[in-house]
Amino acid sequence: MIRQWRHFWNTLAISGQYNPPQLVETLMLSLSMILFIVWMVNPETPYLLLGLVYTIGACASILVRESLIQSPRLRPIQMAATVLLVVSLYGCVDLIVS
Repeated sequence: MIRQWRHFWNTLAISGQYNPPQLVETLMLSLSMILFIVWMVNPETPYLLLGLVYTIGACASILVRESLIQSPRLRPIQMAATVLLVVSLYGCVDLIVS
């Protein structure tokens, strides 16, 4: 068990050294998924709103990072981040308006 945790933390440390933005984006998306699970158990608006805001921030970061890498075609990651960003923005606006 301890060996698995050590491997997990070493993997995080190595990915953080080589690609820190991707590590932060992964942590933000993981935290947003945890908040969505908490919201499903305890349906209060702040959990949902905070999860949506974390998702918006992570998607915006992914789109900026991917746009800096030159490529003639649209990558699946960019498409998924764009769709997730639009859905999250719609959810935030819907929560704020209602």
